Amino acid sequence: MRQFSLQTRLIAFILLLLLTSVGVVAGLGYASARNSLKAAALAQLQGVQTSRVKLVSTLLQASRNEVLALSGLPEVGRMGVRLRAGYRALGDTPPDAATRAAVTAFYTHDFAPALSRGIDATVEPEGLLPASNAGWRAQAAYVVPSARPYTGSQPLLTGADTTPYGRAVADTHARLGEILRRFGFENILLVDPDTLEVFFSYQANAALGTSLETGPYASSNLAEAVRGLRRSQNVDDYRMSDFEFYRPALGKPRAFIVTPVFYRNRLVAIMALRLATNQVEAALSNDGMGKTGEVFLIGPDKRLRTESRFMQEDPKAFVAGLRHSKLTTHTVDQIERLGTAVLLAPQTGEAAEAALAGRSGVDDDDVDYRGEPVFTAYGPVDLDSLRWAVIAQVDQKEALAPVRAYAAQALLAAVGLALLGSLLAIAYASRITRPISALAAAAERVGQGESDAEVTPPRDPELRALGDSLNRMIRSLRAQKAEVQAQAQESERLLESLLPASGAAQMREGGHDTPRAFADVTVAFVNLFGLDALALTLGEEAALSLLSDMVGAFDEVAEGLGVEKVRTIGSSYLAASGLSAERPDHTLRMVEFAREAVRIVRRFNAERGLELVAEVGINSGPVTGGLVGRRRFIYDLWGDTVRLARGIVSDGETSIQVTKSVYDRVHDLIDFGPAVPTEIKGMGGIELYPLIEASTSRKPLIEANASRKPPKKGRGRPK
Repeated sequence: MRQFSLQTRLIAFILLLLLTSVGVVAGLGYASARNSLKAAALAQLQGVQTSRVKLVSTLLQASRNEVLALSGLPEVGRMGVRLRAGYRALGDTPPDAATRAAVTAFYTHDFAPALSRGIDATVEPEGLLPASNAGWRAQAAYVVPSARPYTGSQPLLTGADTTPYGRAVADTHARLGEILRRFGFENILLVDPDTLEVFFSYQANAALGTSLETGPYASSNLAEAVRGLRRSQNVDDYRMSDFEFYRPALGKPRAFIVTPVFYRNRLVAIMALRLATNQVEAALSNDGMGKTGEVFLIGPDKRLRTESRFMQEDPKAFVAGLRHSKLTTHTVDQIERLGTAVLLAPQTGEAAEAALAGRSGVDDDDVDYRGEPVFTAYGPVDLDSLRWAVIAQVDQKEALAPVRAYAAQALLAAVGLALLGSLLAIAYASRITRPISALAAAAERVGQGESDAEVTPPRDPELRALGDSLNRMIRSLRAQKAEVQAQAQESERLLESLLPASGAAQMREGGHDTPRAFADVTVAFVNLFGLDALALTLGEEAALSLLSDMVGAFDEVAEGLGVEKVRTIGSSYLAASGLSAERPDHTLRMVEFAREAVRIVRRFNAERGLELVAEVGINSGPVTGGLVGRRRFIYDLWGDTVRLARGIVSDGETSIQVTKSVYDRVHDLIDFGPAVPTEIKGMGGIELYPLIEASTSRKPLIEANASRKPPKKGRGRPK
């Protein structure tokens, strides 16, 4: 067995100890950072999910109330009576050969082939034909002549039908249009509660004239909901039909709210209105969710009820990604052909099951319908007997991106420390093994510029003098190096005190002339008024000392909240959050800083008998930052985001005012006053939101400092 030398074993031991220490520290740091980011992401998701549940619940309740209000209008009941009587009268006369030929040709050559393509199945036109005389005649008069009545919003072609039913349809169409627009609905179906035949549709619809009891659409969710109300005696009764591939719309996803219509306490019709899915999707907005964050609905079958964000943004890339997931090829082909993931993409897993079981919570180990690992917040939303689930998700890769950057940095640090440890181990082992070799090696290292190679002089008198001399030289070099390092550290501290971290990094990297763009930063301008008047009464030195104390207090608050001071000019203080370090809550931190700044000004006023006023404007968005100047430089920020924040003033009041982008991010956590339309010079009109608790009067200061008039509302202030 090979025996390693003492020098080799010492080197291996030191390196092992060093790398073990680095690995333990890096591992603990990685785990801590990952847990913190995960907790922050889950908390944000849960907040978003909870707010979206409230919005969707409110929207569904409002839709139900609007449908009940519409069905309860006496005018709608009278229309139903007249239309049903006219439709039944059509059945007294059989359709002639021309009528049958026109309807049959429509289904054979037009509708049935289109429906077959939509649902990817062969549909025989004979199974779509109406069964009653009235159905044949109604479809010939209103479905066949319409231009593609199954593809969207196509009004009925009224006027050509001179029968009592035709006159009733024309009159109802004219009267009902304004009512539907008032309630925000596009179409309405009226069904005979006795025969379950659809005897009226405001827009052209292939369901007109068909029976929801025995006809081609009798197995639909809509038909089931209608059948549940055919014996209803309650004006407030209703049914919600879940989303389905609705065949009259060529298999497009549709959902309906169904309710009875009474006239003089008699059930005359069953009314069905389509649920406005665009309003539901608007309530589930993905704003502020990053690149992969998404909020969506799923139904009892665990499939999507609202459109996928990724389908809306890039359908080709979305479908291509699904082909590498666990979804079947048939399902992906359907999504591609229909152009929607609704009712097709499944969201499985424990989070979906828990939400549909009525529970709310978060899941840090979930997989979405694309097969991507995600963080999930979930909870149910109920409308009587129908339960959906609201799911909020974000890709783990996006949420934990800062941790991966930290891991890369830790790896580089470990490599660097391993190299340094190797040098130290070799030096130490050499000193132990042979004194002469130690002296030679030390002299060689000193010649190469190393200053930490001090050795123990050998016992031999001739070598001791050489060792002592070498040690003295090494100590001298070490002292010089320490002095240089101390000066470098002092320079570094000075640089970091003058510039934000991003500016200091730019200076160190030599990128002096290269501005840097920041995609999302929150900035605040704190403008102090009243110092000019103090300078006249107390003197310039006292006013400057007061300003210095106040800026120092601002700096302490900023440092504690993770906010960076960008610069101060005169009595203006510019701060930024999310500039040098990515912070999911940088907007909230900035608002908290603004509140603390106002408290500091009020404290100074109370303690020193002053009447200073602080105006704070906050905005968020993209900015550009960089160093200005060459020998004497400052760090500054540019862009519309900064200009808008600088232009916010309050006409004589201590205040904190924020833009809509800031309000949208934090209004759930902080109270604001109503939006105030404001004109900003050079930027047009915007809406500002005042922080309620920050307002105070500035009238006494205006009277005491009449010689200095603050700028009017909306006027920008030069740098």
